[in-house]
Amino acid sequence: GATAEEMAEAQAGRSADPRTAAALTFALSLVEQRGSVGSDDVNALVAAGFDEGEIVEIIAHVALNLFTNYVNVALDVPVDFPGVKLTRTA
Repeated sequence: GATAEEMAEAQAGRSADPRTAAALTFALSLVEQRGSVGSDDVNALVAAGFDEGEIVEIIAHVALNLFTNYVNVALDVPVDFPGVKLTRTA
C-alpha cells in the first residue's frame, strides 16, 4: 500500500514515520557496515520502540534480501516483475 514516493523515500533510507525511518537507517547501516553495527545503532532502534525480537527480524530481512540477490545474480535468474531504478544516496 505504499505510494511510489514512499517507496523512493524508503529506498533512500527515509520515511516520514519516525519508527520506519529508524528501521531503514539501521538496515542501511547494517548493509553498508557488513553487519558491524555498533551499540549506538541498536540503541537508536530501541529508542524508536523496537524490542530485541523486532531488531532480529530486521536483521533477518536484510540477510534474506542479500541472500536472494546473491542467488539471483549468481544464477542469472530472469527478472519477472517490473524493474525499479535503484538510486545511491550520498
